[in-house]
Amino acid sequence: MAKLLSEINKVDIAIVPASINGASTGPYYNLGLRNKALFVWETGAMAAGVTSVGQVMQAQDAAGTGAKVVTNNAATITANTKAAALTITCATVVATDEVTVNGLTFTAAAAEDLPNRVFTVGANDTACAASLVKAINHATAGVPGVTATSALGVVTVTASDPGEVTVTAASPDATITVATLRAIGYVECDTAFLDEGFTHLALRVTNSAATLTGAILVRGENRYSPLTNQVAAAKVDVEP
Repeated sequence: MAKLLSEINKVDIAIVPASINGASTGPYYNLGLRNKALFVWETGAMAAGVTSVGQVMQAQDAAGTGAKVVTNNAATITANTKAAALTITCATVVATDEVTVNGLTFTAAAAEDLPNRVFTVGANDTACAASLVKAINHATAGVPGVTATSALGVVTVTASDPGEVTVTAASPDATITVATLRAIGYVECDTAFLDEGFTHLALRVTNSAATLTGAILVRGENRYSPLTNQVAAAKVDVEP
């Protein structure tokens, strides 16, 4: 029988979820008995222009002795770019205002023309957002792979099939505000990237503004077995 994922990968907390403004480095984990490490970090709400950088750090032990970056092992989450979910807030939108979602531009006007990606400014922000939802969800002119909903002038856009599509949006107009709800990124490292004498890895996250952030570490390609995950709870479904 094939091995379970929990038997071939070790999972640990890389960054305890918290609002991080600036840099924060998690605990250093030993890579000595494994060949690869994957750090996955998630952010919460991010306003336009905010970034979150994930950088793999290396050290000589769990205390962080000699800590320094692993060269060329960083990635950046940028607000409103390839997000897992984001919001579009309508605030007194006027005709000709625009918003682009995954490369498709939607324009406000006095009346709807959904097949041509035109939504109405409506009687108020709530009506405007509801019309934009209809445009984004339109069967032929809408944005493939996403689903939009609205409430009180705020449109929420998410992947129809979570994890299969990301969402990127922007608007040049002050009446339409785009913000990330959540986004995910990862950086992967293996033992070949480490300097001589360095055996431990950690994730350093640097946010350009206060952002709720958390991360996990997955270590794999174990050199020895068995592997034991040190966790508070576990459940594995196996064949009868």
